[in-house]
Formats: sequence, C-alpha cells, structure tokens
Amino acid sequence: MELLFLGTSSGTPTRRRNVSGLALLEDNGKGWYLIDCGEATQHQLLRTPLTLHNLRAIFITHVHGDHCYGMPGLLASAGMAGRRQPLDIIAPAAIEGWINTTLSMSQSFLPYELRFHAVETLDGWRNPQMRVEAVALSHRVPSWAYSFTEARPDPRLDLDKLDRDGVPRGPLWGQLARGFDVEHEGRTLRSEDYLQFSRTPRHVVIAGPMLPLMSTATTSSRSASAPMKWLISWGRSFS
Repeated sequence: MELLFLGTSSGTPTRRRNVSGLALLEDNGKGWYLIDCGEATQHQLLRTPLTLHNLRAIFITHVHGDHCYGMPGLLASAGMAGRRQPLDIIAPAAIEGWINTTLSMSQSFLPYELRFHAVETLDGWRNPQMRVEAVALSHRVPSWAYSFTEARPDPRLDLDKLDRDGVPRGPLWGQLARGFDVEHEGRTLRSEDYLQFSRTPRHVVIAGPMLPLMSTATTSSRSASAPMKWLISWGRSFS
C-alpha cells in the first residue's frame, strides 16, 4: 500500500494545501482508492500519475463540503476522459441524492454507472484486491473511519491443491490468480481457496474528523505476528 495526500487543509484551502483528499494505492498494478474529495481534488490529481480510469472506488467520511465538494467535477471529468466501467461510491446516504441532483441540474450525463453504498448500513465492501469496513466516529455530523485490509498480499497459486482438485491449467488458473471466483464442472471455485500469501496483509484505518480521543497524527504499530497497521486521521476536531 502507498498513501498519497492530495489535500490536508481543514475547512478552506491555503496557498500550499488543498482541502481533504487522500489516495490509497494498491501494492501491485495501477488501481487506487479515493478517500474524501474536497473541491479541486481532480486538479491535484493532475500532478500525480493516477488516472480516473484506474479509480476503484470513492469513500467519503462525512458530508462537510471540504470533504466532498470536488465529487461532481471529478465524476464528470472521468466520463469525459472515457471511463466506462462502473464506479462504487461508499458515503453517507445523503451524498447520493446530492450527486444525482447536481448531475441532473447541470445536464451531466455519465457514460458509466455510479453504484452508491450508504455507509450507515454498510456491511463491508470488497473487491479482489481490498476489504473495507466502516466504523462510526463522533463528530458534529455523522462521520466514519474506513478500515482497508489487503485481500491478496503477494498471492501465489497453490499448485498442488489445483492438481488435487482436478482444475485444468489455463485460463481458469489465471482467473483464480487474479482473485476471481470461477465456475468449473458445475461447482464454484473460490479464488481464496487456491491462493497462498507470502506475507501478512497490511492494514490501514483512514478516519474522518472526530472528537479528540487521540492526537490527529499518523501512528504505526506492528508486532511479529500482527498485520502492519496505520491509523490516519485528518480534519478539525471539536470538543
């Protein structure tokens, strides 16, 4: 995992810092995740190698504008850049109505599907690369932290198990290696049953603003048997 801060200013931008936006990059490949999308986040992205084609999902911690006002422009730009694959948005439920109304009012028609997931009722989110859980925080408005855990840390196919289960070499092996479940001879083969991992999964918790239960800082801890963990918190805290 790699973290790329796109903005760290609270409330309003400064000459040196944009408002909240953070990119979480996958360890392999070009996929990435956006946590919060303050105004001008898409402009900050122009200074990076990241593209909107490879954006896997957007996670919004809470509804304050410095954490979400950049979304309509970013979504429209993704469509103008030729994005076609669906985009998951995990956010407070009110975000869906606001985005749909803004796009409709501005007659912005996206050539790809937005898949909204209300964080208030979220029972986890996952794709082949990442597993995400949401945890409620205490703030002036409802706020959440997102816990990201690698689903496939340096995966290697379990060749002996594949041979024992009679899974033929070829495209099926490739699909399983990339984290996709496949159908074979009337049964579902789960990717996770045929992968071995060479290290412990890394884990990061990215939190929106919260009451000062801890200092607003980056902390790191690790034991010999536990996954590597980070806690990132940003935004203004209110007592």
